[in-house]
Amino acid sequence: TDGTPQPGLSLIEEQLVFGFSYIRVRLFWKPVLMMLLVMQKWGEIIGQARQSVDFLKDQDVIRTVLNILQTNTSVASSLGTHFLSQISLIFLDMLNVYRMYSELISSSIAEGGPYASKTSYVKLLRSVKRETLKLIETFLDKAEDQPQIGKQFVPPMMDPVLGDYARNLPDARESEVLSLFATIINKYKVAMIDDVPRLFEAVFQCTLEMITKNFEDYPEHRLKFFSLLRAIATHCFAALIRLSSQQLKLVMDSIIWAFRHTERNIAETGLNLLLEMLKNFQASEFCNQFYRTYFLSIEQEIFAVLTDTFHKPGFKLHVLVLQHLFCLVESGLLTEPLWDAATVPYPYPNNGMFVREYTIKLLSTSFPNMTAAEVTQFVNGLFDSRNDLSTFKNHIRDFLVQSKEFSAQDNKDLYAEEAALQRERERQRMLSIPGLIAPNEIQDEMLDS
Repeated sequence: TDGTPQPGLSLIEEQLVFGFSYIRVRLFWKPVLMMLLVMQKWGEIIGQARQSVDFLKDQDVIRTVLNILQTNTSVASSLGTHFLSQISLIFLDMLNVYRMYSELISSSIAEGGPYASKTSYVKLLRSVKRETLKLIETFLDKAEDQPQIGKQFVPPMMDPVLGDYARNLPDARESEVLSLFATIINKYKVAMIDDVPRLFEAVFQCTLEMITKNFEDYPEHRLKFFSLLRAIATHCFAALIRLSSQQLKLVMDSIIWAFRHTERNIAETGLNLLLEMLKNFQASEFCNQFYRTYFLSIEQEIFAVLTDTFHKPGFKLHVLVLQHLFCLVESGLLTEPLWDAATVPYPYPNNGMFVREYTIKLLSTSFPNMTAAEVTQFVNGLFDSRNDLSTFKNHIRDFLVQSKEFSAQDNKDLYAEEAALQRERERQRMLSIPGLIAPNEIQDEMLDS
């Protein structure tokens, strides 16, 4: 089958063998030859740039660089780890091009103002930067989990990518930097722990300043920022413990800001991140210190969004956070008082009694139309049902539905979890009856999942 005629074959059979062999060779060599041409062009561009950096400023050259990077991204997605030798050849030159184009973008925006970011030239330069980040992220995501790959590629990116992000004007910062480092931390996990302080310093405060001015600007940065923070909390939690108290407060403030957001994806990411943080700190040696600082403010903020009709889609996660807090305060794990003895003259017998009274006062202010007896009954019910999630959730939902704020509203979001379970049960029942669901519908569901 190597294309050589075999004894005993007819002429037609020999022609078929040769034809199939020729097609197979063409299919194999065509992409190889294409990549050789692409990399030859890359080498020519880098060679010219070494003689004169201004060569890279030409729009036709920028478009060619973009096409070369896009081709490499496609190949990296297919080859995974086997793309290592290829990306190793172009990596440092690619970062130098990235740095140069970033400086061009910053100078253009500094001279021309915000409008400059809308020009075709700056958009083209930013496309190259984004494709560079996408290529690196694609390779690291598709490559096998080999720590040496992370060690090879992450350190050289610290200044050209992270430092560039920190130095840049807000309109010139690429959100793909955030998703790239979220991918890196999700991939290499605790091996990245020593790089988290540098990462925090480069992206945290400057990104927060961009996204917390309002709920509309920089939408791409919002979700990617909180996804990055969640990756750090999940895989490099020890790095968060090492933060200063001011830095940790910044983290907690950003999480609270996230779950206050009216954009569902951002609010849910913030709530899931909060749950991770609460569980991790509960299991750490800093449990008392953390909860003494943040327990009451977290409870207050969660009740604020829970009782706000704009945040009904987050009901399930609001309930989980509150259940965690009430279970923790009655567990005996918190051995230091949650109240400030300087401002609370009455010495409570335990934290559970203090939180019970604090919650009654908090909700009495939020629901002035309810009597003190009604609020007290609700809070006592929270403590009594805390160990049974279903009862705990129903108790909260009944309280909300009966309140004046929710009674005239469509409250289907409060029942979303139960509705989803009912739909799934009905689907399983239909699947158990042969012929009730068409095979192509079952296949479509499998593809979607």
